Amino acid sequence: MKRTIAALLVLGLPIGATPLAAKRLPPSPLEGVWKTDCRPIGKNGRHGFITRLEVKGRALTATTQIYAHNTCDTATVGTAYRGEIVRTAIAADGAIDFDHVVLAVTMTADAPDVVTTYNANDTSGCGMGGGWQIGVPRGVEGRYCAPFTFPAVGVQLYERAWVAGDDLRIGSFPAVWNNTSPDKRPMTPGTMVFHRLTSRRET
Repeated sequence: MKRTIAALLVLGLPIGATPLAAKRLPPSPLEGVWKTDCRPIGKNGRHGFITRLEVKGRALTATTQIYAHNTCDTATVGTAYRGEIVRTAIAADGAIDFDHVVLAVTMTADAPDVVTTYNANDTSGCGMGGGWQIGVPRGVEGRYCAPFTFPAVGVQLYERAWVAGDDLRIGSFPAVWNNTSPDKRPMTPGTMVFHRLTSRRET
């Protein structure tokens, strides 16, 4: 008992207090793993893609996998994003404003025809002048990879999200990457719906 009291005094806590680390804090509504359904993309919606998003504390990671067909059965190219959430706030309509800083953006070619195209076409190949290989991710921060121009490392993006039960909509991500100032924060939900797979919520 004496040792317990002494430990509390050393920590600067009054007797009977609980250290902050032991207190359960409410998790962010964004916490957890989210995933879209297979969605059409490309000319006449002939291709497909799936985006998976994870929010864990301040860490934001996401992957978008593009497929050869709109049934999402043959992987062709993937994009991975890693960022740090630096601010969150509740907007007037109950939406969640969150700002995140770019840490890394990579692309990976998953099919031989993609490698051939990227190595032959500098626009599709992110201006790298070749060097693409199957399954080898390459950093594309700050590069134009048709049809997107990805932000550079360290750029802060201003985002807004809407959570309704186990569904999440995001204003810009991952279709728009130019929301680099507060005035470009999206005001309406995007068309993509993310479904909650897992959560860090404790019961």
